[in-house]
Amino acid sequence: MPGTFGVRISPEARRGEGGENQVKAFFSDTFQWCIMSKDIDFGTDLWVMPVSDEGIPSFVVLGVQVKKGASYFRHPKKDEQGNVIGWWFGFDANHEASWTNGRIAHIVVLISNEGTMYWSKIKSSQIDRSSRKPKILVYKDHVLEKTDEEEIYEFACSTYEKSAFNGVVWNGLKNIKNQDRIRLAMLAPRVIAPHVNKHIDNLKGHEALASLLYGNEYGLEWYWRAGSGSMADAAMQKGKRKDEAWASSDWCWKAAAAFYDYLDGQGGRLDELFSVAKSPEEQAASAVMQFAFDIDDNDWSAALQHIQAVMTYDLYPVDKAWLLVHESWAMFELGRKDEAISAGSNAVSLCLQNPDDITANGICGAAMRLLWQYDWIWGNVKSSGKQVDVAEVIQSSDNPIFWWLELGERSIAGNAVSNRWLHSIGEAEKTHSLRRRFISLILQAAFLGDRDAWKRYCCLQAENAYAQIEDDNEGRTDIVNVLEMFRRCSSKDDYRKVLRSAIQRASDSRIVEYAETVSLNESTHSTALNDLTLFQCIGDYLSADKADEVCLWCLTTMASMREYVRKVSATFNIPIELFKTLKACYRAANRDVQEKIEQWFLELPGVGESYASEAQNLTILFPKSFWGDDNLAILLQRCDAGSLQQWYEYKRSSHDEESEAQWHVKVKSGQVDVIKSVDDAQKLSEDEIRRVSDCFSAYCAEAIASYEQSGVIAVHGVDHMLSAFLFCGYAHPELVDWDSFAKLMMSNAEALQDKRWPLKFLIHFSNELPDGIREELFSMLSCFVKSFEDKANIVYWLAYEAMASLCEDERQNIIDYLISNKRYNAVARIVQRFPAERYVQLMVTMLKMGPAGMCDTAAGALTKLELCNFGGVIVTETVEDIMANGTLAQKEWVAEAVIEFTEEIPARMRERLIALEDLVGSSMRKALKEKLDV
Repeated sequence: MPGTFGVRISPEARRGEGGENQVKAFFSDTFQWCIMSKDIDFGTDLWVMPVSDEGIPSFVVLGVQVKKGASYFRHPKKDEQGNVIGWWFGFDANHEASWTNGRIAHIVVLISNEGTMYWSKIKSSQIDRSSRKPKILVYKDHVLEKTDEEEIYEFACSTYEKSAFNGVVWNGLKNIKNQDRIRLAMLAPRVIAPHVNKHIDNLKGHEALASLLYGNEYGLEWYWRAGSGSMADAAMQKGKRKDEAWASSDWCWKAAAAFYDYLDGQGGRLDELFSVAKSPEEQAASAVMQFAFDIDDNDWSAALQHIQAVMTYDLYPVDKAWLLVHESWAMFELGRKDEAISAGSNAVSLCLQNPDDITANGICGAAMRLLWQYDWIWGNVKSSGKQVDVAEVIQSSDNPIFWWLELGERSIAGNAVSNRWLHSIGEAEKTHSLRRRFISLILQAAFLGDRDAWKRYCCLQAENAYAQIEDDNEGRTDIVNVLEMFRRCSSKDDYRKVLRSAIQRASDSRIVEYAETVSLNESTHSTALNDLTLFQCIGDYLSADKADEVCLWCLTTMASMREYVRKVSATFNIPIELFKTLKACYRAANRDVQEKIEQWFLELPGVGESYASEAQNLTILFPKSFWGDDNLAILLQRCDAGSLQQWYEYKRSSHDEESEAQWHVKVKSGQVDVIKSVDDAQKLSEDEIRRVSDCFSAYCAEAIASYEQSGVIAVHGVDHMLSAFLFCGYAHPELVDWDSFAKLMMSNAEALQDKRWPLKFLIHFSNELPDGIREELFSMLSCFVKSFEDKANIVYWLAYEAMASLCEDERQNIIDYLISNKRYNAVARIVQRFPAERYVQLMVTMLKMGPAGMCDTAAGALTKLELCNFGGVIVTETVEDIMANGTLAQKEWVAEAVIEFTEEIPARMRERLIALEDLVGSSMRKALKEKLDV
């Protein structure tokens, strides 16, 4: 570029930078490893770190020395025949000391002018020191390729230093400083607690505390029982010793006594520990202990206050770092991200200044994991290409990268806790013992400040409690506590699964009462998404006042999205979740709040593609009064996403007075997608019905021919052509081509999932078709199930349900076949549609002995039997018990059967059903009320 002046970059410098970029690209793109930034020069060109397929860092670091250009290939080594086998790479003694000090493994990569990369490990055993400078041979056949990843990873791990405290360390640590003993007991109880089988004559306070935290409370019990006789004497002696421990001047003995009471379900003394702490180390330990109990109550503000109350004291540096980790965690949960980052990085800095303290290494590891989770040190490496900024974190240290080595191990609590838990998996333990073990796991993780481990162990505890409830129907009283455990720590999917199960299992309104105690204004980072999920699952059952509160909160949050993101550090799509929550609570809300939602939607500047479907699901609930010409004009003009615009067009055509004639024109022209219901089909003339049938026949012939010629399977999701045909077939069965429908069902031309809709249609409506058509369809389905290969598929069983609807003579045989294959829900649904005296005992047995889902459908069938006056006293009493004490899901099945019943409701049921109105979801409540008011 003539005329351009400035600093000239030499070819050598350009080659060096290009070489590093080439190696960076290889490790990042081919190995999918993380490239760490290098603002501080440690004598190594690149720092790289292996990352798992899920994007999880290994915290194992590899140094890479990169050299490019012909000058690095000037010293070849040849074999006896004169062929080049490699090149010597020389370096000075300082680099040798840096690369081979045993802390972090290094490799060298030489890049030719053609771009070929040759590599070699830099190991002391391979260095040739016969010349003036040390050198290493890089072999010609050692070209850097994808297949080298495993070997390079193993080499990176080969110098990775493990904690000196791995293994059995029950002889105790010697010469523990007084200021460190409590912290060690709480963070590394394994190295403090005496062995369970070791006789101790003079147990120290911090050893007793460590024994309890490590799960060895029985060793302490034996110590307390020494010299006692009978079990009564032993119990009294234990109580006496606990009181003596609490009266001790040693804070650790007080903590041991209080913690022992906590394990027995008596936590009264824990609150006093904070006030009796005197020395700096006691104050720090008591604040951390109180923090753990505060977050167990989901009170993050109190947890932060307890930590900050001690921060002003003259603390030892590691204790200060210990408190900073917990301060960082609490601040992040409360939405104070910048302060959380500052506290976390300060904790790291203090730990780096105390490299000989094993608890400092663990605290440092916990702090770094917190910072990584805050998306500050790590972020989304694979999608965003962010780099770990070493220089920003490490300000000063004798060995500024040693913590990478200890970080992955974190044996202080992480490994010691998880190994002890994993060792016991599968053992048959009593509930009380298992509860103590979970408490030990959760508290050790909380004491360390390891948010990830704490959530993991809380989830394990919740899953264990949930499994016990699943196995024991009498344990339903604990379901609310289990829900609260899942809300605080589990994923959205796990929480939703448990919530739906709880709604089925709960025998009264406890789940609703639980939901009404949850405030969205108090959400933290960990609970924000689960709080919304709770109301998405339970919204239909909420009281009008609570539904109003949730809906108005959603509208306020939509208007102040940034503030909500800051408060909870949200990582989910907020508009989608808020639309789902509004939809779930809309029907339960009062009409004035519903109108506010409708007005808010009308005034939106626009709806994007990412949440258009959720917005459409909400607007489907809006009443007819919303879809007037003025509102539709506004919505059509604002250019929402495509699916919403189509919905507006449909609503306009549905409400346009002058469009009736145009609608018929569309049907005659073959636009059958305008037929949305049976009511639409009943408005058609015979010619229009035949037109729809002809269009459907042509479609079937084309789809079957296309499949036979090219094997292309049509996947619709929603097949408007098939829907229009079935609506018309129900309204005018004698005018449509059922043969084409049978051919399409028997063909593989349509995707299997697209056959569920027509089968469900036949299940509900086929019994009203003429006998000849029913026989034809039954024959078709008989062939359909005989040719079906995957009997586990729901389509197979739906076909049998449809057959039971089509043929009364075969109904009992079909029911027997379904029972033999344990398809009890299908049996109950058939009985609900076709009640008979002979099914009474079967349904009563299913209700009493079946699992939750089966009991629910049996409740609907029994209600239909009662409405039809089958079964006598046994059915009457059973249905009354369901309405009084059944689960929420069972009560909804009762309501559904009543709503579908076409005759007058028996007087004996009306009183119970009126009381049932307030217990079912709002979407069903209105229909039930209208039924009872008739």
